[in-house]
Amino acid sequence: MILDFVGALFYIGVVYLAGQWTVTWLYKNRDEESADWLSFAVGFAEMTVMSTFLYFTCRMPVWGIRTVWLLLGAVSAFLLVKQKRFSGSGIAVLGCVTGLWLVMLLPGLIGGDQYYVYRGNCTDQQTYVEETVAMSMHPIGWYESRTEAQIGEVSDVLWRGYRWMLKDRPSAGLMIALLRWNSRGEIYWVVYLFRMFVQAMILPSLFFLLQVTVQKRAGKQWLRNVLGIVAAALYCVGFWGQIQYDIDAVSQMSSIAVLVALTAVFFQYMQGMADGETCSRRQYALLVLLASAGLALYLESALVHGALYLLCGLFLFVRERKMPGWKQGIQTVCIPVLSLLITVVSNYRITVFLKSQIYSSVDDGRQAWADYFNKWWLGRYGLDDGRITGPVSRLTNWILSVSGMYNMTVNYDRYYGAVALILTGLAVLLACLVLFCLVRPVFEKMERSVWMLWIAVLTGIAIVIGMCLCEKYWSAGKLLYYVSPYLYVFFCMPVLQLENFRKVTAKLAILLTALMLFSNAGMVLARAYDMKVNWACSGYRGNYPSDMIPGLKHWAKFTFDTEEIKEADGVVIRDLGMVSDHQFYLQYLKVKLTCADIPFIPENDVNYYGNKVEVSEKRSLEGNILTLEAVADENGRYEIRQTADQ
Repeated sequence: MILDFVGALFYIGVVYLAGQWTVTWLYKNRDEESADWLSFAVGFAEMTVMSTFLYFTCRMPVWGIRTVWLLLGAVSAFLLVKQKRFSGSGIAVLGCVTGLWLVMLLPGLIGGDQYYVYRGNCTDQQTYVEETVAMSMHPIGWYESRTEAQIGEVSDVLWRGYRWMLKDRPSAGLMIALLRWNSRGEIYWVVYLFRMFVQAMILPSLFFLLQVTVQKRAGKQWLRNVLGIVAAALYCVGFWGQIQYDIDAVSQMSSIAVLVALTAVFFQYMQGMADGETCSRRQYALLVLLASAGLALYLESALVHGALYLLCGLFLFVRERKMPGWKQGIQTVCIPVLSLLITVVSNYRITVFLKSQIYSSVDDGRQAWADYFNKWWLGRYGLDDGRITGPVSRLTNWILSVSGMYNMTVNYDRYYGAVALILTGLAVLLACLVLFCLVRPVFEKMERSVWMLWIAVLTGIAIVIGMCLCEKYWSAGKLLYYVSPYLYVFFCMPVLQLENFRKVTAKLAILLTALMLFSNAGMVLARAYDMKVNWACSGYRGNYPSDMIPGLKHWAKFTFDTEEIKEADGVVIRDLGMVSDHQFYLQYLKVKLTCADIPFIPENDVNYYGNKVEVSEKRSLEGNILTLEAVADENGRYEIRQTADQ
């Protein structure tokens, strides 16, 4: 674990150095102070595009790509020192991200595998893990030169990982593979290190968007900066960050920092266009770089962002009563065209995934998933069904939950009668405050940048509502996650507009900001409390999507360590059928044994979809063969133990 942690520090350092140097070249001449907050998003985007190209097009192994990373980081550090480009704000960005990352690692350090093997979406998490293992162990050419049987005889984990990298969006998995410095390290710990890093990396992008949206003002700028950083951090560790982590949305989380940074730069680009300015080649290159990485990391969200940008641009020119020049129009259209071209050149296989997603994202069969993934829309404590406040609580809970205040709903199991009516009334007032702040720009003059953000938020909400009316609830829930950073920033903006505090409307907006921040801080405390009382680390109960397989984490201990059997030449895994949903428990073992390069033969080999894996019967084990089986403790909880040798 220590070696993996040290490797992660190097990883973060290289991303920062590469991004810092690239920002000074492509952007920093525009705004010396705020540009440093782009460093992580730009560095991560640069590394993503380059790594994807080297692995899938140049067919380079991960260790070779990692060597390129280290060389690039060293060159970037040399140039930054030589050109004296390091600044106090740049060091502050590095400190904020690293500090938040260390804090966010605490639950995993406390809970171990039990906490982070999977959270609320075990199938997706297992897909990313297998994909990561496959790419980290062999270049793509190794798989292409072998048959399914030949790969499966080594490990069926590698075969499925290879298939996922062909028909999925594999860039996020590749970026995790590059973090796996220790070839025999604990893969689930490595995945956790990466996921907490990309979650912490959202902070500077959100703060940069806040700075771009709310122009600099006179007064205590340091106070605004502190409040803005705190607000951005609470997105990462509060409700939106937690729920996207807890549904194991790895690609989605990996893309947020990049896409939020792209949105901020695009807002600047559109405002310059409205003023008749021409876009410099460097700013244009920055837009294309961020857009390319967004497409590679999470194609669906990037395409939705493209639609939001189109509408924001059109409404901006309607507001300004201007028309863009034909050269500006062509230049703007070429941004998505060039970005998609770069993505395809980096990994042409993603076009297969694009085609499948277009046909399946709104497929009726997938909408049933909303019964699990969108249940949080009903609020933390559910509805007051069967009583007078029932219909009111449903609408109120929806408004509060989808605005990010899931835990501010009324607990009707605890409160009833007159108290329940009073609390419901307060919840209704809070919901009305949310709606008021959403329509506030209609009757109050807003800055152009704020207005563009508002259009993006309203457009996203309108699409979500439209999907719900068409009964595409799961698709609506996914899109809500995509626009959540902008909804959150829109509600938190008043914290940087304190000079308007005397206006009644501004006071109401600041009140909502305070409640929003309080709600997110409450989620952090709730997670800390949950870690104390919930040994299984399955997450919040109630309506929160945190236990996709009810009972598995409560009746199975995810504590197996391959170091205990590192001298083994092979392993036989006894039938785990007595464990609830044993295929996931078996998959957990198979992934760990594959990473430790220990051959295995399960007595009842099934994948995590319950299908029989026949190729394992063709393996032969020789030498020091050990046997693993699930043994129940005094509380009936199963754990993997070594038994008598074969």
